[in-house]
Order: sequence, then C-alpha cells, then structure tokens
Amino acid sequence: MLQLGIALIGLIILLAPMLQSLAAAQPAKIHISAPSKSLSWFPIHLTREKGFYRAEGLDVDYVIMKPQVAMQALIAGDVGYTTALGSTIRAAFRGVPLRVVMTIADKPLFALLVKPGINSVEELKGKLLGISSFGASTDTYARALLRRFKLTPNQDVKIIALGGGTNRVAAMETGAIDAALIEAPYNVMLERKGFRRILFVGDLIPSPLAGLGTRIEKIQKQPDEIQRLVRATLRGIQFAKSNKQESVRSIMKWAEMDQGLAEGSYEMAVSSWSSTGVASAPGLQIAMEEIRAEFKLDAAPDASKAFDWSFVQK
Repeated sequence: MLQLGIALIGLIILLAPMLQSLAAAQPAKIHISAPSKSLSWFPIHLTREKGFYRAEGLDVDYVIMKPQVAMQALIAGDVGYTTALGSTIRAAFRGVPLRVVMTIADKPLFALLVKPGINSVEELKGKLLGISSFGASTDTYARALLRRFKLTPNQDVKIIALGGGTNRVAAMETGAIDAALIEAPYNVMLERKGFRRILFVGDLIPSPLAGLGTRIEKIQKQPDEIQRLVRATLRGIQFAKSNKQESVRSIMKWAEMDQGLAEGSYEMAVSSWSSTGVASAPGLQIAMEEIRAEFKLDAAPDASKAFDWSFVQK
C-alpha cells in the first residue's frame, strides 16, 4: 500500500505540469453586453465567427441587454465588457470606475426617417420622435440632433421610447409617431415603404458610438486579456472592411436580412468602423461638447476620465 501511495504521488507530480498546461490552454470566457443587435458592433460577431478571438485564447460571447441593465451588469462584474459607449462615457463622468478601451464605430449609424409631408428637422416641431430607449444612444443623439436645430427635446419635439427597430418601424407604419431615429437595416426598410430619410446622423455628429467599455479594476488586474481582446477585434474590423462579400453574407445570416438589405446596411456601416480603435479628434471633441451641454458644465470635460487608449496604441 505504501508503495502504491508513493507511486500515486509520483504520478501526480509527473502530471501536474501537463494539467496546468491544459488548464492554461482553455480559452478565457468573456461576456460582452450590447443594447441591441446593431451593425455598429457587427465586427465583434465577425471576429468571433472567423475564429480571431479563439486565436488569442479567448472564448467570446455577447448578450443583448438594455443600456441601464448592461451598466448594472458591467459594474457588478456579471459581464466583462459592453459595446454601449454612450452609457459607459456618461457613467464614467459621474464617477463610476469605467473606461472605454477602444472604439469600433467612429460615428453613429442612425438615420432620421420621417413620414411624407415633413421636409426638414425644423418641421418636427410639435411632432413625435421615436427612439429605442431612454439612456440609449438613440436618445442621446436624438437630443443632440434637436439641439443642433434649435429645438428643445420634449418641449418642441416629444421623444417616445419604443424599443427595438421593428417596433419603431411598426410605429411609423401605423402613424403612431411622425419620425424615428433608426439604425440599419430598419432605415432601409422604411425607405422602401416610402418614408423619407432627412439625414444621416453620423454626417452631422461624428462622435464615437460603439466599442468596448470595461471596469477600471479589469484594466488594472487583467490588462493582458484586454490587449488580446482589442487586438482580435481590430483584426476583425480590418477583415470586415476589406471583405465585403463575406461580410454581407455574414450580415444576412446574423441579422436575417435579404441580400439587398444586407448590402445597403453594409454600405452604411463600413465607413464608420474604426481602423485604429481610437476615436477621431473631431469626434472626441464633439462627444465632449455633448457631455458639457448635457451635464451643464462650464467647459468640455477631460476625455481621459472616460477613455483609455493605451491598449489600441500598443
């Protein structure tokens, strides 16, 4: 029995390095929250599909959550990252220990669609404008857009939270709202039905929309994980930008679109995807000016209190 015990101990010692190597080889599980299935962060899906995360030793999955729920889950550590940059930035400036570590979409992928008879943003006065949810990017950009045209949100134009894109499409079709701030492919759907696109928000307010936000604690304790996640995502963005046909096929399957919708959505989104992962200087300035106006600050805040570019700059 003693000899058997000694043999077992020896076997355990012998196998220990192998077991440790096997454990280390297991991909790290990462959950990313997103407020909706949007082309603004589609490169994350494509990166996962192409196996670029696996190549970095990461097992990445994403879950759709409302922005408020996503923030709570991120702060609690229930998810490691979120694509909702608007909510992350605002939380950071309220003192929540969060940072944006990369951008994916450099400008908002929202179009302003209106019913026939409305020909300008100014003509929305006294009308109803549909968004996804309060606190979401559609809410932020709707308010910023109205202010650009000297209209006071919820005073001159009533903002209505309706949920996902299909809900806003239905509300436009039934006449429940007069206009909608809406993303691809729903803008294409509405245009096919005779609704008019007044403008593309990204052309007017080119501030960062989607990317990866995380906790400062993770930045301090797991920088290698973040570096690998960022590196793989940048690889996925480059692939999406340079491989239209494969990207369109992926969009068709992922978003259950026909080819025409997928191609139109890709064309709208591809120019917004960041090649560097860093927000453009003009976009960052606009974002900080919007924060200044929203928070009623005397001056634009210091962007470093919400952004950490160290991982994309390595």
